[in-house]
Amino acid sequence: MPDYVAADTLWEHPARRLFLWVKRMAESAARTRKKRQFLKALAETGNVSEAARKARLDRSHAYQIRRQDQTFAEAWDEALDIAVDLLEGEARSRAVEGVEQPRFHQGRICGTVRKYSDSLLMFLLRAHRPETFREGKDAGSDDMERHLKGAKEKLAARLEALAPDNDSDGADPVPGRDQ
Repeated sequence: MPDYVAADTLWEHPARRLFLWVKRMAESAARTRKKRQFLKALAETGNVSEAARKARLDRSHAYQIRRQDQTFAEAWDEALDIAVDLLEGEARSRAVEGVEQPRFHQGRICGTVRKYSDSLLMFLLRAHRPETFREGKDAGSDDMERHLKGAKEKLAARLEALAPDNDSDGADPVPGRDQ
C-alpha cells in the first residue's frame, strides 16, 4: 500500500464508504429538490430573489448553479418565460375583463364598479401590433417613407457635392473647407 494512503481511508472501510455515498446522494437529492422549488417559484413570481427565498437557497448560489449547469439555465429561462406569460395574461384580463372595485357611501360598501385599463390595453396592442400602434409622429408607414426619401435626397446631394468634378482647375468641391 502506498505511503500516502492511510489505513483508515474509505477504501479500507466499506461501511464508511457506503455512508459517504448515501450522504452524497441525499445531498444531491436535496440540491435537486431545491432547484425544482426554485424554478417553480421563479415561474410563479418572475423574481429571482423571491424564488431563492422560497427555495431556501442563497440568491448568489442560484446564479452560480445557473452558470455551471446548462440544463438548469435553460429551465431558468423557461421559468421566466412562464412568469412573463402569466403577467401578460393578467394584463389582458385587467384590460379586457376589468377589475371590480368597491364603491363606498358613508363608510359602507354600496356597490361595485368594473374598471378597465386602457393603458394596459394599449401596451398589449403595441407589443403585438407595433406596426399599427407605435407612438411618434413618424408612426405611419407613409410618414416613414417620406422621411426616408427626404434623407436619401439630402445624402445624394452631399455625395454629389463631394464627388470630383471634371474641372481641372483644382478647386475644392466643398466651399469653405481648408486643405
